[in-house]
Amino acid sequence: MDTVNIIGGGIGGLSLANALQRAGIDFKLFEQAPRITEVGAAIGISKSALDILERLGLHTKVINAGNEIRNFHISDKNLKIIRDMRTGSPVTLIHRAKLIDILVSNLPKENIQLNAKLTNISNEKVFSELTFSNGLKLRSTCTAIADGIQSISRKQIFPDLKIRHAGQAIWRGISTMNLPEQYRNTYTEIWFKTKRFLFAPLDSNSICWLAIKNAAIGGKDNPDTIRQELLKDFDEFHPFVKELLLNSSNFIRNDLADLGTEKRKWYQDKIVFIGDAIHATTPNLAQGGCQAIEDAYCLSLLMKRSDHNFSEVFPTYQSLREKKVSFIVNASWRFGKMAQNPISSRLAKYFAKYAPNSTVTNLEKKLNDLSYLSLPMTTGAKHQQGKKFH
Repeated sequence: MDTVNIIGGGIGGLSLANALQRAGIDFKLFEQAPRITEVGAAIGISKSALDILERLGLHTKVINAGNEIRNFHISDKNLKIIRDMRTGSPVTLIHRAKLIDILVSNLPKENIQLNAKLTNISNEKVFSELTFSNGLKLRSTCTAIADGIQSISRKQIFPDLKIRHAGQAIWRGISTMNLPEQYRNTYTEIWFKTKRFLFAPLDSNSICWLAIKNAAIGGKDNPDTIRQELLKDFDEFHPFVKELLLNSSNFIRNDLADLGTEKRKWYQDKIVFIGDAIHATTPNLAQGGCQAIEDAYCLSLLMKRSDHNFSEVFPTYQSLREKKVSFIVNASWRFGKMAQNPISSRLAKYFAKYAPNSTVTNLEKKLNDLSYLSLPMTTGAKHQQGKKFH
């Protein structure tokens, strides 16, 4: 039986491992770190991803470990509500580490190899040769790359595909404090000039927050002064923002970036890419992790029906997933650039205040759409023609 070798133990790689296990396909997952975990930040799981996790038998665990977000507020710097919306399908907000623990706990330990950083991938028509930092070398007839936007493998296989930077930085953290009643089960996003501050409850006494502002690419923070610097940067915001920063236990910084939407292949010969490794998106729609989960499930369903000719399904996998992913990447990028510009950010607030509810409803429908999973399969294998999968 052929083995699918998965590179990367993040949300995408672990979701694929769970989906393959459910499909009865042998896999091996390689993670460069000494243990599989996540830094202190949160992730929103939308309905489409929750539906897939339910099919994988993980839905209840995720729901129980997270917090349901039912309302969405856009506010000004003084936390005066510009727009109050109720989501048609609640989002589950969960600590990334908890989600990772749930995904890992469902997998056999012997199928996971730690301290295994992929340093080189040599691609051939029949197999790929994988070289790891621990000295391991192996030939793989199917390799799934899920090692994120900085993917070493993608840089080797598709060196012309470059990271697109938005010119903004995002800081994430979790604050330990009680949340006022009006913000329970609510995601709040503050817009002021070219800065944004977002917060939502993880549980009864933990609040995740994000701070976004224009910044140079590759900027670094001094851990001894970052709290004071952010307090200064957002000193015009409501005092509650200051309270969140003062009570934060961590400060994680990243550049806002994606991989754009220019045409590219998601596979080459026996290698296939999923999640941020091939279609990274900015976090403005909170869809990066969700789309990696969808990739994983779609790919596993196709592989299950391939009679182990896994690489034959790669074109179908891309064709099924590409339209939705491109829409999300583009919409998220446009939203971020609009908020980044002083003039367009004012227009955005006006639009947010007066746009019909159908605008939000239609976006939510697109984000949660899984109808592509019911499309006929069109891979080269004759016995698959006309079948549907779900």
